[in-house]
Amino acid sequence: MRSAALTTWMLFSITSPALAADGHRAAAAHSASVTNPQAAAWREDLKTLVRELPRRHPAPFLHVSEAAWDSASAELDRRLPGMTRDQALVGFMQLVALLSDAHTVVAPDSAAGIRFYPLELYSFEDGLFVRRADAAHADLVGARVLRWGRASADSALARVASIVSHENEWWVRAMGPFDLTMPELLDGLGLVTNMERLPLVVERAGHVDTVIVAPAGAVASQHGHGLAPVDMDAWATMREAPAPWWEERPDEPMWWKHDPSTSTLYVCMREVSPAPHSFTNRSQWNEIFALADSVGPVRMVIDLRENTGGNGGLNRYPVQQIIRRPWLDRPDHLFVVIGRLTFSAAQQFTNLLEAWTQATLVGEPTGQRTSQYGDHRPLHLDGIQATVQISSVFHQAPNEFDARAFVPPRIYTPLDSRSYRLGIDPALHAILQPDTTAPVLESIQRALVAGDSAGAERALHTARDQVANHFRTFEADVNRLGYQLLGEGKGELAVQVFRLNTRAYPESANAWDSLGEALLGAGRREDAIAAYRQAVRNNSAFTPSIEALRRLGVSP
Repeated sequence: MRSAALTTWMLFSITSPALAADGHRAAAAHSASVTNPQAAAWREDLKTLVRELPRRHPAPFLHVSEAAWDSASAELDRRLPGMTRDQALVGFMQLVALLSDAHTVVAPDSAAGIRFYPLELYSFEDGLFVRRADAAHADLVGARVLRWGRASADSALARVASIVSHENEWWVRAMGPFDLTMPELLDGLGLVTNMERLPLVVERAGHVDTVIVAPAGAVASQHGHGLAPVDMDAWATMREAPAPWWEERPDEPMWWKHDPSTSTLYVCMREVSPAPHSFTNRSQWNEIFALADSVGPVRMVIDLRENTGGNGGLNRYPVQQIIRRPWLDRPDHLFVVIGRLTFSAAQQFTNLLEAWTQATLVGEPTGQRTSQYGDHRPLHLDGIQATVQISSVFHQAPNEFDARAFVPPRIYTPLDSRSYRLGIDPALHAILQPDTTAPVLESIQRALVAGDSAGAERALHTARDQVANHFRTFEADVNRLGYQLLGEGKGELAVQVFRLNTRAYPESANAWDSLGEALLGAGRREDAIAAYRQAVRNNSAFTPSIEALRRLGVSP
């Protein structure tokens, strides 16, 4: 794990589609009612932001209407005179976060004096935990957080999401816990009554305790260019076992090794960056692929779960090298680990790997949309003591119609606190010990041939309910099986498969349309009409079923 992997704008950015009005009201309750003498400077900053951001961003109002943003700007301008500095800073962060562009963020300057509580939080699958802490708070390491300040852990994460410039919930899960450790941000959000004494309710070894934590100091200056991450190298950690591969060599942006015991070539890539003393990373990839060609591993794993970006122009070369190796470019040989921190240039790398290779994606969803804006440029706001980083370039996904909020893994492997504590990597475990049960389509076909329709349906539902398949739909797979059977002249078996698909995915127009086609081919005209009509009920613009009904001489 990288103690210094997060850049300034990450620590203080993440987005929400709407302002956290409740948070402002709560914070305003303990702020001065008189006009703040700094308000005039803040309002000038706001004028600059409202004027310049739409000019500099290629498409600022793609995800929020200009009217909504203007309204939020006017509301912030109205309220600034009665705000504290912390509330005003949060107000600017919330306004920028409304754009839903994870690269367009507000980063407080070092002069803003943002401090930190000496705790590192992590949102595991089973809750929010203290993953690391300084020596004075080592007894809190491994504790589950039940309440953070004035709110429950879940409510605190939901509130902090309003200041995180984000495009999906996974980026909030990655970045939100960091912002929760900043006293001034908690104060601005109204999550604390007194930020000098943060009350926590934690659960440790089955016991619930309330503890008070004080700020540890200011976040360090980074050569005058904003705020640097907190150095956690000497902090206590909840991990009780040797580090798994993904946390080894935390200060190296890219490293690799061959593990003979598992015949695995593992590549840990934390940045998309050039090799030392070079403008490209080709020399590194050349070494990796030369090693692959030499040892012929059973599998190659490219780990991008902590890769927050870099130079996207370096991504094409390794993809080309994979495609040139058919023995490697197979779903059972090539694996890519992704996660909530897979962002920016790493998101672009994931896009290419998904589109052009046969790699199996494992882990969590990525932290960004497939198509994204990036390459941000700074806009300094002296009054509020912050820099707004504004996206300047659009990066198109390989498929221009791809509007997904993230790339999902084919095999979902959420990380829970116990696994982390014991040094278990669920992603690598899934890769090294794949499921040996019969593929679901084979099970379905075998059951149907045996006349066991209930068994076929059970096989599909069992596969859908597995955690590993949380982000995977079997609709297209089952549909292909149906057409395969049609092509083999097994029409009645195909009807059963398509009908099974409509029961599993009743809202799918395509599933009903395929059933209609199979029924029509079997001479069951009225049943086919009913299936086509259900498809149109599900999607009134579904052209294939509409045209099929017209050919049959009936109304959709």
